[in-house]
Amino acid sequence: MTLLQVLLIGLGLAGYYALVAIGFGLIFATVKVFHIAHGTVFLAGGYVFFIFHRLLDFPIVWSGLAGVLVASALGLAIDKAIYLPVLRRGGGLFSVFIASLGIALVFDSLFLVWTKGIASVARVGNLQILEAGRIVVRLIDLWSIVAVAVICGALYLWLHRTGTGLRVRALTDNEPLAAVVGVDIGRTRNAIFLVASALAGIAGVFTAYDTGITPETGLRVLFIGVVAVTLGGIRNLLLGTIVGSLSLGILTAYAGFLFPTWVTLSIFLMMILLLLFRPQGIFG
Repeated sequence: MTLLQVLLIGLGLAGYYALVAIGFGLIFATVKVFHIAHGTVFLAGGYVFFIFHRLLDFPIVWSGLAGVLVASALGLAIDKAIYLPVLRRGGGLFSVFIASLGIALVFDSLFLVWTKGIASVARVGNLQILEAGRIVVRLIDLWSIVAVAVICGALYLWLHRTGTGLRVRALTDNEPLAAVVGVDIGRTRNAIFLVASALAGIAGVFTAYDTGITPETGLRVLFIGVVAVTLGGIRNLLLGTIVGSLSLGILTAYAGFLFPTWVTLSIFLMMILLLLFRPQGIFG
């Protein structure tokens, strides 16, 4: 495997990380919830896709759509049924964090009981590849790069060219002031969780088709997403998260190729160095 092939795999991984990270960062930047259960939403999208496409033999497009819709619905349901009631009863953001952690652990346990810890791979057969001389490119990596580019472009237009996007940005800047000037906090919050959860669902669908998912995959990908958001900086969510995800995707790909046992260590080292020397992130 050439270093160029590893780079392309890293860019494909960066796409998955970016989708999860942007969704997590969108929730954290606006409603200030450290949404650990975002990893559960990612898993839900992947497992629903696996059930529809691999077990029930539905077409890949409809199976993927089902995964994304279920992920969106689950993310919104978690906010409506858990986070908001905790806040209304006087619980602070730390209480919401503990509740989110509990949700993630409960769902991970249920997934573990169902799958017995065996990886769930939605595809049948090998991944399609393209060959150009000595370079072999996985088609799914190209699809991932294109999909993330299109989604990020659509998110930029949504945030800067629509009324809902403008309300989301107002909520990010100053929630109390946004409420004073007439922003419907409830509806805007719903839109945030739906969009963020859909992004996690898309990442789950891609991952389930690529390498497959296990109950531990959600927290692992979420952790990398959190590091990506921290690396890029929360003040410039799209650009910062994309740069952070690209860095981590390339890092994990090359670390996995050159030093397979150092992948997790390399991510931890990057996070520690970042927090020591630039805690606000690159674009913070």
